[in-house]
Amino acid sequence: MFRGLIIKESLSDQSFWEQLKITKEETWDIENSTEGQPSVWNVAWFEIKDSGAEIFSKELSKALHVGKWYVDLTSETEKIIVFPNQIYRYKKGDVLERSKAEEFGLGIGIPKSQLDWKEA
Repeated sequence: MFRGLIIKESLSDQSFWEQLKITKEETWDIENSTEGQPSVWNVAWFEIKDSGAEIFSKELSKALHVGKWYVDLTSETEKIIVFPNQIYRYKKGDVLERSKAEEFGLGIGIPKSQLDWKEA
């Protein structure tokens, strides 16, 4: 099972939100939002079966607003970091692959403070 957190405002295709198996929702006030990001985010935790993670990631990659957004998915052993039109999948603890994903995120303007996904 992969679990993730998604920000509703990150989606260019809002119908994608309706497809999620949401386990919890919250609204956050964001102090480190950047240009093009609202200061209030509606977030949801969700789950995806391992068998559907690859297809889900590709669809999500197309549904995200181009710009400063990403979603990270985690299983017991893997991470999937989904950016608009770019996906990184690696075994937890793989420092090289994680750094490639972080570099990509920085390159599209995501602040370092927002590239804070956990490996646990």
